[in-house]
Amino acid sequence: MPKAIPKAMPKTVTLLAVLLMMFMMTRTALAEPSHISNGDTPRDGPQILELQQQWHRGFEDDDLFFGAIRNVSLGPDGNIYTLDTQLSQVGVFDGDGQLLRYLSREGEGPGECRRPEDLVFLPDGSLGIAQYITGKIIKLDLDGTPRETLMPPGFDAQEGGAMSSIRRARHRSGSFVINGVRVQPSESGMVRTQYLVRCDENAQPLAELLNRSASSNLRQDGWVEKNNYFPSHERWDIDNEGRILAATERNEYLITVYRPDGSVAATFGRKYKPWSRTEAEKQEIRDSITVLSGDTGERIDIEVHVEKNEPAIQALYCRPNGEIWVLTAAGTHDQPAGIMQTYDVFSPQYEFIRQVALACPGDPDEDSLFFLGEGQAALVRGSVQARRNTFGGSRGDEKEIAIHDLLFYTFP
Repeated sequence: MPKAIPKAMPKTVTLLAVLLMMFMMTRTALAEPSHISNGDTPRDGPQILELQQQWHRGFEDDDLFFGAIRNVSLGPDGNIYTLDTQLSQVGVFDGDGQLLRYLSREGEGPGECRRPEDLVFLPDGSLGIAQYITGKIIKLDLDGTPRETLMPPGFDAQEGGAMSSIRRARHRSGSFVINGVRVQPSESGMVRTQYLVRCDENAQPLAELLNRSASSNLRQDGWVEKNNYFPSHERWDIDNEGRILAATERNEYLITVYRPDGSVAATFGRKYKPWSRTEAEKQEIRDSITVLSGDTGERIDIEVHVEKNEPAIQALYCRPNGEIWVLTAAGTHDQPAGIMQTYDVFSPQYEFIRQVALACPGDPDEDSLFFLGEGQAALVRGSVQARRNTFGGSRGDEKEIAIHDLLFYTFP
Protein backbone atom coordinates (compact mmCIF):
# COMPACT_ATOMS: atom_id res chain seq x y z
CA MET A 1 0.00 0.00 0.00
CA PRO A 2 1.58 3.31 -1.01
CA LYS A 3 2.59 5.67 1.79
CA ALA A 4 0.75 8.93 2.12
CA ILE A 5 2.93 11.93 1.26
CA PRO A 6 2.35 14.87 3.66
CA LYS A 7 1.39 18.09 2.05
CA ALA A 8 3.91 20.95 2.30
CA MET A 9 3.09 23.59 4.86
CA PRO A 10 2.09 26.92 3.32
CA LYS A 11 4.93 29.42 3.44
CA THR A 12 2.78 31.93 5.35
CA VAL A 13 2.07 29.34 8.05
CA THR A 14 5.77 28.45 8.30
CA LEU A 15 6.72 32.13 8.58
CA LEU A 16 4.11 32.70 11.30
CA ALA A 17 5.44 29.71 13.24
CA VAL A 18 9.01 31.05 13.03
CA LEU A 19 7.92 34.52 14.14
CA LEU A 20 5.93 33.06 17.03
CA MET A 21 8.95 31.02 18.14
CA MET A 22 11.18 34.11 17.99
CA PHE A 23 8.62 36.10 19.98
CA MET A 24 8.44 33.45 22.69
CA MET A 25 12.25 33.21 22.87
CA THR A 26 12.47 37.01 23.21
CA ARG A 27 9.87 37.04 25.97
CA THR A 28 11.71 34.30 27.83
CA ALA A 29 15.03 36.12 27.48
CA LEU A 30 13.52 39.33 28.82
CA ALA A 31 11.66 37.61 31.64
CA GLU A 32 14.65 35.60 32.84
CA PRO A 33 17.85 37.70 32.91
CA SER A 34 21.02 35.69 32.62
CA HIS A 35 23.34 35.34 35.61
CA ILE A 36 27.09 35.11 35.05
CA SER A 37 28.79 33.44 38.00
CA ASN A 38 32.56 33.57 38.45
CA GLY A 39 34.95 31.85 40.82
CA ASP A 40 37.24 33.69 43.20
CA THR A 41 40.31 33.46 40.92
CA PRO A 42 40.63 35.80 37.92
CA ARG A 43 41.30 34.26 34.52
CA ASP A 44 44.52 36.21 33.89
CA GLY A 45 45.72 36.49 37.49
CA PRO A 46 46.95 39.62 39.33
CA GLN A 47 48.50 42.74 37.85
CA ILE A 48 50.23 45.79 39.34
CA LEU A 49 49.72 49.20 37.71
CA GLU A 50 52.23 51.89 38.60
CA LEU A 51 50.54 55.29 38.68
CA GLN A 52 52.77 58.08 37.34
CA GLN A 53 52.33 61.47 39.00
CA GLN A 54 51.91 64.33 36.51
CA TRP A 55 51.07 67.24 38.79
CA HIS A 56 50.25 68.13 42.40
CA ARG A 57 48.15 71.00 43.83
CA GLY A 58 47.29 72.06 47.35
CA PHE A 59 50.64 71.00 48.85
CA GLU A 60 52.09 72.87 51.81
CA ASP A 61 53.81 75.66 49.84
CA ASP A 62 51.12 75.93 47.15
CA ASP A 63 48.93 79.01 46.97
CA LEU A 64 45.77 76.87 46.65
CA PHE A 65 43.66 75.79 49.60
CA PHE A 66 41.09 72.98 49.46
CA GLY A 67 38.27 72.79 52.01
CA ALA A 68 36.78 69.34 51.39
CA ILE A 69 37.06 67.90 47.89
CA ARG A 70 34.17 65.53 47.26
CA ASN A 71 34.47 64.88 43.51
CA VAL A 72 37.02 65.10 40.69
CA SER A 73 35.71 64.75 37.12
CA LEU A 74 37.01 65.06 33.57
CA GLY A 75 34.97 67.59 31.62
CA PRO A 76 33.96 67.40 27.95
CA ASP A 77 36.47 70.19 27.31
CA GLY A 78 39.34 68.06 28.63
CA ASN A 79 39.72 70.11 31.82
CA ILE A 80 39.65 68.68 35.36
CA TYR A 81 36.76 69.79 37.60
CA THR A 82 36.96 69.54 41.40
CA LEU A 83 33.96 69.94 43.70
CA ASP A 84 34.72 71.47 47.11
CA THR A 85 31.87 70.72 49.52
CA GLN A 86 33.12 73.02 52.27
CA LEU A 87 33.82 76.04 50.06
CA SER A 88 30.79 75.38 47.78
CA GLN A 89 32.79 75.93 44.61
CA VAL A 90 34.12 74.09 41.58
CA GLY A 91 37.75 74.48 40.59
CA VAL A 92 38.66 74.10 36.90
CA PHE A 93 42.21 72.92 36.08
CA ASP A 94 43.87 72.39 32.72
CA GLY A 95 45.85 69.29 31.77
CA ASP A 96 49.00 70.68 33.41
CA GLY A 97 47.31 71.42 36.73
CA GLN A 98 46.98 75.18 36.26
CA LEU A 99 43.88 76.67 37.89
CA LEU A 100 41.77 78.31 35.17
CA ARG A 101 38.82 79.56 37.21
CA TYR A 102 36.33 78.86 39.97
CA LEU A 103 32.66 78.19 39.30
CA SER A 104 29.79 78.83 41.72
CA ARG A 105 30.02 79.89 45.35
CA GLU A 106 28.05 79.49 48.56
CA GLY A 107 24.61 81.08 48.48
CA GLU A 108 21.06 80.87 47.19
CA GLY A 109 21.43 83.11 44.15
CA PRO A 110 21.67 82.07 40.47
CA GLY A 111 24.42 79.50 40.02
CA GLU A 112 25.17 79.36 43.77
CA CYS A 113 24.93 76.30 46.00
CA ARG A 114 25.07 75.00 49.56
CA ARG A 115 26.46 71.62 50.63
CA PRO A 116 27.14 70.42 47.05
CA GLU A 117 27.45 66.64 46.80
CA ASP A 118 28.31 65.73 43.20
CA LEU A 119 29.14 66.95 39.70
CA VAL A 120 27.46 65.80 36.49
CA PHE A 121 28.00 66.89 32.90
CA LEU A 122 24.49 67.11 31.51
CA PRO A 123 23.04 66.10 28.11
CA ASP A 124 23.04 69.72 26.86
CA GLY A 125 26.77 70.11 27.63
CA SER A 126 26.31 72.16 30.79
CA LEU A 127 27.66 71.36 34.25
CA GLY A 128 25.31 70.28 37.02
CA ILE A 129 26.11 70.68 40.71
CA ALA A 130 24.00 68.23 42.70
CA GLN A 131 23.09 69.67 46.08
CA TYR A 132 22.79 67.42 49.10
CA ILE A 133 20.17 69.46 50.95
CA THR A 134 16.89 70.06 49.01
CA GLY A 135 18.21 67.70 46.34
CA LYS A 136 18.35 70.07 43.42
CA ILE A 137 20.83 70.32 40.52
CA ILE A 138 22.23 73.77 39.82
CA LYS A 139 23.16 74.19 36.15
CA LEU A 140 26.03 76.29 34.82
CA ASP A 141 27.65 76.77 31.47
CA LEU A 142 31.28 75.68 31.55
CA ASP A 143 32.34 79.34 31.76
CA GLY A 144 30.25 79.73 34.94
CA THR A 145 27.17 81.42 33.48
CA PRO A 146 24.16 80.36 35.58
CA ARG A 147 21.39 78.33 33.95
CA GLU A 148 18.08 76.98 35.24
CA THR A 149 17.83 74.70 38.28
CA LEU A 150 16.64 71.08 38.01
CA MET A 151 14.52 69.68 40.82
CA PRO A 152 14.82 66.03 41.93
CA PRO A 153 12.79 63.26 40.25
CA GLY A 154 9.14 63.35 41.33
CA PHE A 155 9.45 66.80 42.90
CA ASP A 156 6.08 68.34 43.70
CA ALA A 157 6.17 72.07 44.47
CA GLN A 158 2.94 71.81 46.47
CA GLU A 159 4.44 69.18 48.78
CA GLY A 160 7.78 70.99 49.07
CA GLY A 161 11.23 69.59 48.36
CA ALA A 162 13.11 70.33 51.57
CA MET A 163 13.08 66.69 52.72
CA SER A 164 15.09 65.32 49.85
CA SER A 165 18.71 64.97 48.86
CA ILE A 166 20.75 63.89 45.84
CA ARG A 167 23.66 61.55 46.45
CA ARG A 168 24.98 61.05 42.93
CA ALA A 169 24.12 61.95 39.34
CA ARG A 170 25.67 60.68 36.10
CA HIS A 171 25.12 61.09 32.38
CA ARG A 172 26.64 58.76 29.80
CA SER A 173 25.67 57.21 26.47
CA GLY A 174 22.18 58.72 26.52
CA SER A 175 21.36 57.75 30.11
CA PHE A 176 20.97 60.48 32.73
CA VAL A 177 20.60 58.81 36.13
CA ILE A 178 19.99 60.32 39.58
CA ASN A 179 20.44 58.58 42.94
CA GLY A 180 18.82 60.26 45.91
CA VAL A 181 16.66 60.08 49.01
CA ARG A 182 13.13 61.28 49.78
CA VAL A 183 11.94 61.56 53.39
CA GLN A 184 8.23 61.78 54.20
CA PRO A 185 6.51 61.97 57.59
CA SER A 186 4.46 58.98 58.76
CA GLU A 187 2.48 58.03 61.87
CA SER A 188 5.47 56.17 63.30
CA GLY A 189 8.07 58.79 62.43
CA MET A 190 9.53 59.03 58.93
CA VAL A 191 9.59 56.93 55.76
CA ARG A 192 12.94 57.18 54.03
CA THR A 193 12.98 56.14 50.36
CA GLN A 194 16.23 55.74 48.46
CA TYR A 195 15.94 55.67 44.68
CA LEU A 196 17.87 55.16 41.46
CA VAL A 197 16.03 56.74 38.52
CA ARG A 198 16.79 57.31 34.84
CA CYS A 199 15.59 60.79 33.88
CA ASP A 200 15.11 63.03 30.88
CA GLU A 201 17.23 66.14 30.42
CA ASN A 202 14.93 68.05 32.79
CA ALA A 203 15.42 65.47 35.60
CA GLN A 204 11.91 64.10 35.15
CA PRO A 205 11.58 60.31 35.66
CA LEU A 206 11.68 58.01 32.63
CA ALA A 207 12.32 54.70 34.40
CA GLU A 208 12.71 53.86 38.07
CA LEU A 209 15.46 51.27 38.29
CA LEU A 210 15.36 50.63 42.01
CA ASN A 211 13.82 52.04 45.18
CA ARG A 212 13.80 50.92 48.80
CA SER A 213 11.74 52.40 51.63
CA ALA A 214 12.20 51.97 55.37
CA SER A 215 10.28 53.40 58.29
CA SER A 216 12.53 55.30 60.62
CA ASN A 217 12.15 56.88 64.03
CA LEU A 218 15.73 57.73 64.88
CA ARG A 219 15.05 58.90 68.41
CA GLN A 220 13.18 55.68 69.20
CA ASP A 221 14.83 52.99 67.05
CA GLY A 222 18.22 54.52 66.35
CA TRP A 223 20.07 54.06 63.06
CA VAL A 224 20.05 50.46 61.81
CA GLU A 225 22.73 49.85 59.18
CA LYS A 226 21.14 46.78 57.55
CA ASN A 227 17.93 48.74 56.92
CA ASN A 228 19.73 51.60 55.23
CA TYR A 229 21.81 49.80 52.58
CA PHE A 230 21.30 51.00 49.01
CA PRO A 231 23.65 51.04 46.01
CA SER A 232 24.19 54.78 46.36
CA HIS A 233 27.24 56.99 45.80
CA GLU A 234 29.97 54.99 44.00
CA ARG A 235 28.11 51.65 44.09
CA TRP A 236 26.58 52.21 40.62
CA ASP A 237 27.69 53.50 37.23
CA ILE A 238 26.69 53.71 33.54
CA ASP A 239 28.41 51.71 30.78
CA ASN A 240 29.12 52.59 27.14
CA GLU A 241 25.70 51.28 26.04
CA GLY A 242 23.75 53.38 28.53
CA ARG A 243 23.06 50.41 30.82
CA ILE A 244 23.13 51.02 34.55
CA LEU A 245 25.15 48.66 36.79
CA ALA A 246 24.45 48.61 40.52
CA ALA A 247 25.62 46.61 43.56
CA THR A 248 22.07 45.83 44.66
CA GLU A 249 22.80 43.50 47.61
CA ARG A 250 24.79 44.47 50.70
CA ASN A 251 26.13 41.05 51.70
CA GLU A 252 26.46 39.44 48.26
CA TYR A 253 28.97 40.00 45.51
CA LEU A 254 26.20 40.70 43.01
CA ILE A 255 25.88 43.38 40.36
CA THR A 256 22.58 43.98 38.56
CA VAL A 257 22.63 45.33 35.00
CA TYR A 258 19.61 47.46 34.05
CA ARG A 259 18.59 48.39 30.54
CA PRO A 260 17.75 52.08 30.00
CA ASP A 261 14.03 51.18 30.16
CA GLY A 262 14.49 49.88 33.71
CA SER A 263 14.28 46.15 32.97
CA VAL A 264 17.02 43.83 34.21
CA ALA A 265 19.36 42.62 31.48
CA ALA A 266 21.68 40.42 33.57
CA THR A 267 23.33 39.86 36.92
CA PHE A 268 26.90 38.84 37.61
CA GLY A 269 29.34 38.38 40.45
CA ARG A 270 31.93 36.06 41.91
CA LYS A 271 32.64 33.94 44.95
CA TYR A 272 33.63 36.18 47.83
CA LYS A 273 34.38 35.83 51.54
CA PRO A 274 32.82 38.65 53.64
CA TRP A 275 35.24 41.02 55.34
CA SER A 276 34.70 41.07 59.12
CA ARG A 277 34.98 44.38 60.95
CA THR A 278 37.06 44.86 64.05
CA GLU A 279 35.48 46.39 67.14
CA ALA A 280 37.45 49.58 66.48
CA GLU A 281 36.00 49.79 62.96
CA LYS A 282 32.47 49.30 64.31
CA GLN A 283 32.98 52.08 66.82
CA GLU A 284 34.35 54.35 64.12
CA ILE A 285 31.11 53.93 62.18
CA ARG A 286 29.07 54.72 65.28
CA ASP A 287 31.11 57.88 65.79
CA SER A 288 30.65 58.95 62.18
CA ILE A 289 26.84 58.83 62.12
CA THR A 290 25.60 62.37 62.58
CA VAL A 291 21.95 63.30 63.13
CA LEU A 292 21.01 66.95 63.43
CA SER A 293 17.85 68.41 64.92
CA GLY A 294 15.60 69.92 62.28
CA ASP A 295 14.64 72.71 64.69
CA THR A 296 17.95 73.78 66.19
CA GLY A 297 20.56 72.11 63.97
CA GLU A 298 22.17 70.61 67.06
CA ARG A 299 23.57 67.09 67.03
CA ILE A 300 21.27 64.38 68.46
CA ASP A 301 22.71 61.32 70.17
CA ILE A 302 21.08 58.10 68.94
CA GLU A 303 21.78 54.38 69.06
CA VAL A 304 23.70 53.08 66.04
CA HIS A 305 23.29 49.40 65.13
CA VAL A 306 26.29 48.30 63.06
CA GLU A 307 26.68 45.09 61.01
CA LYS A 308 29.56 42.71 61.72
CA ASN A 309 30.74 42.62 58.07
CA GLU A 310 31.61 45.31 55.55
CA PRO A 311 29.37 45.56 52.47
CA ALA A 312 30.77 43.22 49.83
CA ILE A 313 31.14 45.93 47.17
CA GLN A 314 32.46 49.39 47.99
CA ALA A 315 32.46 50.91 44.50
CA LEU A 316 32.22 50.05 40.82
CA TYR A 317 33.36 51.92 37.74
CA CYS A 318 32.55 51.38 34.06
CA ARG A 319 35.73 52.21 32.20
CA PRO A 320 35.91 53.75 28.69
CA ASN A 321 37.21 50.46 27.21
CA GLY A 322 34.11 48.56 28.40
CA GLU A 323 35.69 46.90 31.44
CA ILE A 324 34.04 47.04 34.87
CA TRP A 325 36.33 47.72 37.82
CA VAL A 326 34.95 46.64 41.19
CA LEU A 327 36.36 47.62 44.57
CA THR A 328 35.58 45.21 47.41
CA ALA A 329 36.12 45.59 51.14
CA ALA A 330 39.10 43.24 50.79
CA GLY A 331 40.55 45.55 48.14
CA THR A 332 40.87 48.37 50.67
CA HIS A 333 42.19 46.41 53.68
CA ASP A 334 45.62 44.94 54.41
CA GLN A 335 47.12 46.10 51.13
CA PRO A 336 50.82 45.43 50.45
CA ALA A 337 53.26 48.29 50.93
CA GLY A 338 52.93 50.83 48.14
CA ILE A 339 49.49 49.63 46.98
CA MET A 340 46.60 52.05 47.36
CA GLN A 341 43.73 49.71 46.38
CA THR A 342 43.12 46.45 44.50
CA TYR A 343 40.29 46.13 41.98
CA ASP A 344 38.50 43.15 40.45
CA VAL A 345 38.26 43.65 36.69
CA PHE A 346 35.43 42.17 34.62
CA SER A 347 35.20 42.04 30.83
CA PRO A 348 32.24 43.63 28.98
CA GLN A 349 30.79 40.07 29.01
CA TYR A 350 31.06 40.06 32.86
CA GLU A 351 33.89 37.55 33.08
CA PHE A 352 36.31 37.97 36.01
CA ILE A 353 39.52 38.48 34.05
CA ARG A 354 42.12 39.95 36.44
CA GLN A 355 42.87 41.78 39.67
CA VAL A 356 44.62 45.12 39.41
CA ALA A 357 46.63 46.58 42.28
CA LEU A 358 47.17 50.34 41.91
CA ALA A 359 50.58 51.42 43.15
CA CYS A 360 50.75 54.99 44.44
CA PRO A 361 51.23 56.69 47.81
CA GLY A 362 47.91 56.78 49.65
CA ASP A 363 45.82 55.53 52.52
CA PRO A 364 42.57 53.82 51.43
CA ASP A 365 41.01 54.63 54.82
CA GLU A 366 41.60 58.37 54.47
CA ASP A 367 42.13 59.16 50.78
CA SER A 368 39.89 58.96 47.69
CA LEU A 369 40.83 57.82 44.20
CA PHE A 370 38.87 59.06 41.16
CA PHE A 371 39.09 57.54 37.68
CA LEU A 372 38.94 60.12 34.90
CA GLY A 373 39.61 59.42 31.22
CA GLU A 374 41.33 56.31 29.89
CA GLY A 375 44.54 55.86 31.89
CA GLN A 376 43.93 58.89 34.13
CA ALA A 377 43.21 59.12 37.85
CA ALA A 378 43.17 61.73 40.61
CA LEU A 379 44.04 61.10 44.25
CA VAL A 380 42.60 63.35 46.95
CA ARG A 381 44.48 62.90 50.20
CA GLY A 382 42.68 63.61 53.47
CA SER A 383 39.26 63.55 51.80
CA VAL A 384 37.58 61.26 54.34
CA GLN A 385 38.41 63.36 57.41
CA ALA A 386 37.65 66.56 55.47
CA ARG A 387 34.16 65.24 54.79
CA ARG A 388 33.70 64.24 58.43
CA ASN A 389 34.64 67.73 59.54
CA THR A 390 32.20 69.31 57.08
CA PHE A 391 29.29 67.21 58.33
CA GLY A 392 30.22 67.33 62.01
CA GLY A 393 31.55 63.77 62.34
CA SER A 394 34.92 62.72 63.68
CA ARG A 395 37.36 59.85 63.89
CA GLY A 396 38.19 59.45 67.56
CA ASP A 397 39.65 62.69 68.92
CA GLU A 398 41.01 63.86 65.56
CA LYS A 399 39.60 67.25 64.51
CA GLU A 400 42.07 68.58 61.98
CA ILE A 401 43.19 67.36 58.56
CA ALA A 402 46.93 66.75 58.36
CA ILE A 403 46.98 66.70 54.53
CA HIS A 404 44.31 67.63 52.00
CA ASP A 405 45.67 67.95 48.49
CA LEU A 406 45.16 66.82 44.89
CA LEU A 407 47.47 64.67 42.77
CA PHE A 408 46.92 63.80 39.11
CA TYR A 409 48.22 60.48 37.73
CA THR A 410 48.41 58.56 34.48
CA PHE A 411 48.77 54.81 34.10
CA PRO A 412 49.16 52.36 31.18
